Amino acid sequence: MAKNFYRYKNEEGQIQIIDKISRQMELRGYDVISESGKLIKHVPPTKTLAEINEDRLRKIEERNKEIEVTKQRNRDADLLRQFSSIGNIIRNRDSQLLALEQRIRIQHAKEGLLNLQLEDQQQQAATYERLGQKVAKTIVDDIQATLDQVASNRVNTEVLESEKIRVEKSFERDIIRYKELESVRIALRKNARDKKEEEPVIYDCPDDQACNRAWQLAQIYARDNATGKIEIITNSLILTSRPTKELDIAISFSRIPTADKKTLIVLEVSCSAKEQGVAFCKTPQVKAIRKNYLEYLKDRLET
Repeated sequence: MAKNFYRYKNEEGQIQIIDKISRQMELRGYDVISESGKLIKHVPPTKTLAEINEDRLRKIEERNKEIEVTKQRNRDADLLRQFSSIGNIIRNRDSQLLALEQRIRIQHAKEGLLNLQLEDQQQQAATYERLGQKVAKTIVDDIQATLDQVASNRVNTEVLESEKIRVEKSFERDIIRYKELESVRIALRKNARDKKEEEPVIYDCPDDQACNRAWQLAQIYARDNATGKIEIITNSLILTSRPTKELDIAISFSRIPTADKKTLIVLEVSCSAKEQGVAFCKTPQVKAIRKNYLEYLKDRLET
């Protein structure tokens, strides 16, 4: 029977051929060769325990990053679904802060009344003491109950003050993130203008039923024609991942109300800002995405 041999480089970089596999060979990698010297297969180096642990930690880190990206996309979708503009976010924030301010003022007023009540009860107790009499148990109990109410009221006030700070910070993050998402949309439109592409494709909804159906079809159209995944879906925006590679295609749909109470669905197609991406956006393949959209809707809305 033919015997196999094993070829590897030792620590000095010299090629050695032996007939048994050693631990050193496993760590450095080796070739399996025939008696005639023909390569049968290459065996890569085995990983050390430290390298295995490093790979495991890297995979955990990558997984955590994927989870965080998914969470951020969900938060973005909720943000865009809940608010239609930064002004809308600010109005909602001010409304919540005003409600908290009113509750805090009520707590302060309540504290003032409790302090007056406590002062009256303490005066009654002082009267007993001046007369050399033992303070009535009911007055002692009332004083303790009032003190408990004052303490509870202060805790409630502190909770409301903390909630006010939390709301302010939360809305500040929402405003910043909304601006970032708006910047993405502005950048996509700017890229389209810079590349001198055609105007966005617009579908004029004849009624709400057709518009809702067209919006569902827009999701399918974006999924089937963009190179990246859909990152955001709300009642007013469908947005795929940004084009980063030369042959990437990004698609966005916007659902825009008009002054005459109608609704438009606007399709925008974008490519990478790199030179090859700009050229790719002018190809028939990309132009067909824009050109075929209205016909795509027509065929499916009529059925």
